[in-house]
Amino acid sequence: MIRLLSMLALAAALVVALAGCGSSPSPQEKFASSVCSAVGDWSDQVKQSASDVKEQVQSPSTGMIAAIQKDVQTAIDATNTFVTSLGSISAPDSDEGQAAKQQLDALGTQVKSTVTKAQQTVKGIPDNAGIATTVSSLATLGPSLDTLATTAQTTLTAVQASGEAMKEGFQKADSCNQFT
Repeated sequence: MIRLLSMLALAAALVVALAGCGSSPSPQEKFASSVCSAVGDWSDQVKQSASDVKEQVQSPSTGMIAAIQKDVQTAIDATNTFVTSLGSISAPDSDEGQAAKQQLDALGTQVKSTVTKAQQTVKGIPDNAGIATTVSSLATLGPSLDTLATTAQTTLTAVQASGEAMKEGFQKADSCNQFT
């Protein structure tokens, strides 16, 4: 019995010692995790809005404009949250960290501009427009929103390419697995 307790105590001590040997995430991994989480959440919402807009345009019906306005507003709200999130993420204190931050700031500006144009497109349709005019005016809206997710993916690839430490951070961050 004493021998069993001694072995259990030794095993517990080894578990505690080994648990202490793990390293904490690098600044690049923390950065990557935050960025990928923000991009993933935002991208999912924008893709859904784009899909809903395409469906509305392909099957026009009464209330289509209101439904599309709602979808565009959802994309705008998601984008505003995304841009705020990107702005609050601290980049690693290095040249590659600063380069990554600049690329993400540029992404934020670009996506905000695209959803603002989408909103203007919807608002620009006259109240008395027929179905054909409405569908024609909105035909580019879905693909335009879809392009945002691709742009985000391209930016993430560029950020990873800014240096080995950054690339390693993105490879280690679990939230970035959705982009590989």
